[in-house]
Amino acid sequence: MRERIAALTQNALKAYSALLFIDDKRLGAVFLAISFLNPSVAISGLVALFFAILFAELIEFKEAYLLQGFYLYNSLLVGMGVGYIFSPSLLSFGLVAIGSAFTFMLSFMLNRLFSYYKIPILSLPFSIVTMFLYLASLKYSALASTLVNNATRFDIALPLALSGFFKSLGTIFFLPLNLAGVLIFAALLFRSRIVALMAVVGYYFGILVHSWLIGSLHQALLDPFAFNYILVAISLCGVFLLPNLKNFLLALVGVAISVVLTDSIAILFNYYAIPVFTLPFNITVIVFIFILSLNFYRSFNADIRETPEASLSNYLAKIFRFGSTPIQIALPFSGEWSVYQAFDDEWTHKGNYKYAYDFIKLKEGKSYKNEGNFLQDYYAFGESVLSPVSGYVVALRDDLADNPVGAVDRVNNWGNYIIIKSDLGYYVEISHLMQYSLVVKVGEYVQTSQVIAKCGNSGYSPQPHIHIQVQSVARVGGFTQEFCFSEYLKDDELILHSLPKKGEIVKGVVANRMIASRMHLILDERFVYDVFVEGKKQKETTFVVKMDSMSRYFLEDEALNRLFFFADAKQFYFYDYQGRESYLKALFRIAPRIPFVLGEFCFKEALPIYLLQNRLGQIVTELLATISPKVYKKEFLYRFENMCIQSDFGKACLSEANKALTLIEYDSITLKRKE
Repeated sequence: MRERIAALTQNALKAYSALLFIDDKRLGAVFLAISFLNPSVAISGLVALFFAILFAELIEFKEAYLLQGFYLYNSLLVGMGVGYIFSPSLLSFGLVAIGSAFTFMLSFMLNRLFSYYKIPILSLPFSIVTMFLYLASLKYSALASTLVNNATRFDIALPLALSGFFKSLGTIFFLPLNLAGVLIFAALLFRSRIVALMAVVGYYFGILVHSWLIGSLHQALLDPFAFNYILVAISLCGVFLLPNLKNFLLALVGVAISVVLTDSIAILFNYYAIPVFTLPFNITVIVFIFILSLNFYRSFNADIRETPEASLSNYLAKIFRFGSTPIQIALPFSGEWSVYQAFDDEWTHKGNYKYAYDFIKLKEGKSYKNEGNFLQDYYAFGESVLSPVSGYVVALRDDLADNPVGAVDRVNNWGNYIIIKSDLGYYVEISHLMQYSLVVKVGEYVQTSQVIAKCGNSGYSPQPHIHIQVQSVARVGGFTQEFCFSEYLKDDELILHSLPKKGEIVKGVVANRMIASRMHLILDERFVYDVFVEGKKQKETTFVVKMDSMSRYFLEDEALNRLFFFADAKQFYFYDYQGRESYLKALFRIAPRIPFVLGEFCFKEALPIYLLQNRLGQIVTELLATISPKVYKKEFLYRFENMCIQSDFGKACLSEANKALTLIEYDSITLKRKE
């Protein structure tokens, strides 16, 4: 029971920070304290949260939903809105209770409707419910005696140019006070520089546009609804869209639109003396998100974190570590092959067919032996072709004869082919296969690196080669889609999520099951280590394999630090860390990735910036990354040798037995896993 109350308290505090799109209970506690600058607003807000949670309990609402801030912060806003007009009383509390319960249900309903298009509901439920509550209160004469005189509140004096901004910032919390705005802005600067910056930019750009339209800067600075500009700017450059220069410009466009919407809605609502609330912000951002989502906008923030800085850091870490191209396939061969044609190359890879690769085999710079007069002279002819993905065979042909050297089939351009539907939904076509060489059938499921055919010279093929492309349809010769190769060897380096250049010699990678079995970590498995410092045993430490509510696996130590990991058929890697400096954090630096490949080779990693810099350095890098993402990238070289990962950060080894991470060494510290 105590843990449940603590969890609900944290969610309630996060509702306050969620008003400015930050997920932080400590910042929420600060905003709660600031709200007591107007006790009526603070008390009514707390009452609204209480009734919202009580109502959720009454209808047996799943607790997991309360983790999504909008279910509570919309009710919180309704309570604050009522408290701004009416002082605390049984009547006002009754109005808050009704409003918060209805807001909770409306939030759930709108979320289900909007989620179909992946659109956030923002504070739209609050705007709708509070509008009805204000209208209804005109008939409740008993409430008239509880009207609050907000004009007498204590405040500090500031020039109008500053006062307009700070009052607008405070108005988001129904605290149109300079002091409230200054305190909120100071807290924002400490927690999120991007939110603070966009708040300033959004407000003053909106004021410039508004003053230009109405012809008066003074009047624009006095607009009580200018806080909408702040909310729009933060949303479109930091929260729902990643903070970068392009989205910065989009945010300015959104602010300009919200200026016009604010004025038009204010005139419409003025007849019934209803405030504009956050309606212009909601309309602007929802329209932007709707349009951009349908257009598959690349700079969407698909994984919203606690702050824009954390979202940007997470996004860049994924891009630099795992590539920016969503479709990643394996090479369709083993051994060494050369790139004959790459993307948008000089011969056939043009226009709608530019995203394709051709491969040939070379020896001593030539693709054939003798004079190359016969197909059997070509090193690629008859070589095994491997499946580049796991999926179902949906189409194939293998009855066409291989062309003799010097001839091409202009009627059946693709020759013998196979089309495989990947488990992820896209299609891979491999063409110019040898006649009658296919060893799979339509409807058969194939695994990555499984032999499916042999390289031939059928179709429009000047010499035996493997043609591979990705497409969105199951028919031969579909328009191509961009992709990259998930991994390949070049010399002694393992290249990840990349594309080889024309003429480069690359080698396909086949996963090694022995290494994979050693990195198969089981839920609740315990890793107990003896810790040695300069050769002397100091203590023991334990890592435990656990899983969170989102089915993400992680290692957890005694201090509850968490190191998240993932494993597929090809590799094991760590991808996120939550906590302070620890052995787990060191392990992330030492062995961020363990490829399931035998042999000796090196590979590069771009580590998340929080693994490499102190807090101040991280803040500076994150701000610079909004201008140039490449600032964030710093690659480190790792070497895989004799079942060990070695780098400048240290060494992590697998044992000869079927056990993972038996030895971890860095600085003067050694962790030896106990049997």
